Amino acid sequence: MSKKVLVTGGSGFLGSWCIQVLLTRGYIVHTTVRTIEKAKFLELIPGATERLKIFSGIDLLTPGAFEEAMTGCEYVLHTASPFFVLGGSEDNLVKPAVEGTKNVLDTCNKLGVKKVVLTASTACIYVTYGTMPEEHVYTEQDWSPIELLTEKKNWYSLSKTKAEKLAWEMSKESSCTFELSTMNPTLIYGPQLPGQKHLNTSSCAIVAYFDGSTHEIEDSCKSIVDVRDVAEAHVAALEKDNAMGNRYLLIGGSPHQSVIAQEVCNALPDRMKKNVPTVLSTKQIPTIMAQAPPNPVLYDVSLSTSVLGIKYHSVSEMVKTAVDSLLENGFNNKNMYSIDKL
Repeated sequence: MSKKVLVTGGSGFLGSWCIQVLLTRGYIVHTTVRTIEKAKFLELIPGATERLKIFSGIDLLTPGAFEEAMTGCEYVLHTASPFFVLGGSEDNLVKPAVEGTKNVLDTCNKLGVKKVVLTASTACIYVTYGTMPEEHVYTEQDWSPIELLTEKKNWYSLSKTKAEKLAWEMSKESSCTFELSTMNPTLIYGPQLPGQKHLNTSSCAIVAYFDGSTHEIEDSCKSIVDVRDVAEAHVAALEKDNAMGNRYLLIGGSPHQSVIAQEVCNALPDRMKKNVPTVLSTKQIPTIMAQAPPNPVLYDVSLSTSVLGIKYHSVSEMVKTAVDSLLENGFNNKNMYSIDKL
């Protein structure tokens, strides 16, 4: 491959894996990051020296900020978007997600980009607060209702849903130069790349199971997916015939949290196993999906397997590789997590 691809948010958990997949395939890769210090680990990826260029100091909301990095790129993977719940607000989640997406896509149109893959979320699909029947199976046809997300002040889900809807609206304009696909992954597990300098939101949930700070296991099932499968899906959308123009729901499993805790324990060295909780919480979990806790989420990801060719990693593989890489990168306490990380 000699095609040039821009990955926004390249220092992030998913963005860095997208870069790894692209470099492995022989692409020339540009990436935008806010600070070069947090992106230095990208230089360790095989092929980075020859085919990766990092553009630092890039702010999602600055008009024209992406022009230099995007010049000459046929494809764009827009993975950069804030992901946190605690401390979230309309100003620090919804505004940067929506305005940042518009900023990137405006530049794509200006420079004649051919294909764009946007990282959306299951937050755009199944945050329905029990308004769907319990037997409902979620697919790419479902949308989280904006009015309900606003009413519940679910700023993260609102940010992702509004940004995805805006992207589809822009892609349908007659002057649009690019084809669009959106990826809707759930909570992303799996391994960090070597040298990753910050603890991402989803991996923080795993650290909380082995740092001694969590004393009970939540009585719920949560859908998860491996970062390697999500990155592969982003790149496959660029390469597979007839892959563009679709939303893709990306879920690798919906295990009970007791299964996650046990898998974390299995992956830890003996000296740390005692930190993993074994007691099941009696606290009632709010229902945000059709399937009330502790029931697993019902979903259909056949589009991602048939069109993109994704073969999902098992829950055990997701958790073990996550624990191994977190310890290797020195993350052993959830207090190492910071929302200022993109």
